Amino acid sequence: MPIVCENILSGELTKKAEYTGISDFMRMKHTRKPTISISEKWNLRPYFMPSKYRTIVPRVDNFVVREDDVWVVTFPKCGTTWTQEMVWLICNDLNYEQAKAVELNERFPYLELGGIMPDKFALDFFPMVDKMPSPRLIKSHLPAPFLPKDIWTVKPKIVYTARNAKDTAVSFYHHYRNLQGYRGSFSDFVDAFLNDAVIYAPYDSHIFDFWNMREEENILFLTYEDMKKDHPSVIRKTAEFFGKSYTDEEIETLADHLTFDKMSKNESVNLINGMDNIQKMNNIRKKDESYNFIRKGKVGSYRDEMTPELIERFDTWIQERMDKYHLDREIKEIFLPSM
Repeated sequence: MPIVCENILSGELTKKAEYTGISDFMRMKHTRKPTISISEKWNLRPYFMPSKYRTIVPRVDNFVVREDDVWVVTFPKCGTTWTQEMVWLICNDLNYEQAKAVELNERFPYLELGGIMPDKFALDFFPMVDKMPSPRLIKSHLPAPFLPKDIWTVKPKIVYTARNAKDTAVSFYHHYRNLQGYRGSFSDFVDAFLNDAVIYAPYDSHIFDFWNMREEENILFLTYEDMKKDHPSVIRKTAEFFGKSYTDEEIETLADHLTFDKMSKNESVNLINGMDNIQKMNNIRKKDESYNFIRKGKVGSYRDEMTPELIERFDTWIQERMDKYHLDREIKEIFLPSM
């Protein structure tokens, strides 16, 4: 059965989900795919997306995947840029000069169906990537069921990064507010997030599908928190996944390159110039003058912005989701880390 896109009737929840130029949304549904055995590991809940992208869905589904492609996939604001820079350098023999000279979004094009870029950007992806020499490095926020179907038979390498729910929600709110022209309050955004009405939601299904596939040889499951806790170990693990071997000194140098302080000042990864272009293309202005695409890079920074009542609401929400959808107990530390 093909992917089904159903428009959502306007209501209080969709009003809280609106951002500049986007007020119509859909739920993308899927069923088990008999020809793709791994789909048995996917949750069947529908995903929340802007309605205008329904015409692009078939092009994504039929995108021709190459065996030596490298994909970085995450729910938004879960360390995507951080992971991309790490993966690109590991796969390109630590070529810092080239990484500095070429912006990350050119080195690592983005398969987008609901983010900050104009429609033309989503359409330009296809001819641009078709012409790229192998191996291609591609990023996407799409959940597993809506990635190109070839991914599950060709089996290129996929790196998936997850992050705890509360930090993700806070970071995503600031992203919506400053780069997508979101006019709602933080309370409005939280209501949308907890009711699966932000782009690419449900957050928990997005992560859980890849958690279920983490033993596949072509999938590496990482967490933002592990990268913060012991990045050299994560770098070693990632290098091994790609069949690369680096010395301890090279790994420490890469870990230093990937620190928050250096990433936030790195013009090739932090959209320092690109944010102005995004604002012009979308006719918006960022509301917080100090906002940067790489914002804080902390674990537990939600405590600076969430009330105790809101923290409890998130904790209860995750526990209810775990119980309702029979989530693996091991994954609770990812959603609600103790650190």
